[in-house]
Amino acid sequence: MKRTTVRRVGAVALALSSLMGVGATAAQADAQRLASSCLSSFCLYEHDDYAGAEQEFLFTSNNTCANVTSLNNKASSMRNPSAGRIQFYDSANCSGSYGYAAAPGSSDSDLTNNGFDNRTSSVKRVSP
Repeated sequence: MKRTTVRRVGAVALALSSLMGVGATAAQADAQRLASSCLSSFCLYEHDDYAGAEQEFLFTSNNTCANVTSLNNKASSMRNPSAGRIQFYDSANCSGSYGYAAAPGSSDSDLTNNGFDNRTSSVKRVSP
């Protein structure tokens, strides 16, 4: 009887330590995802909550257009720590009217709420 109890306690302890290890790994992944390399430039992310592939844009002046390459029509979240407003276009070369503008120092973890999820083809930095 004592051996059975000891085995059960050992099995429960092993299961709990395994779960704690998985939780720690998930927490580390979340911390890495939230700690972006996007500190002073503008960044687009493939998935919601700044996950997946990242494309960074280094604008040196206002009224500069950049085509989205690796995330063309795939961006689902963004960070704009820059001092400029970023306009989103659904066509290349910032043609046509823009459909969304990110304020300076802003972020959006899900572009669905503004109708621009998976639609961005180019971006332009303008004066705030």
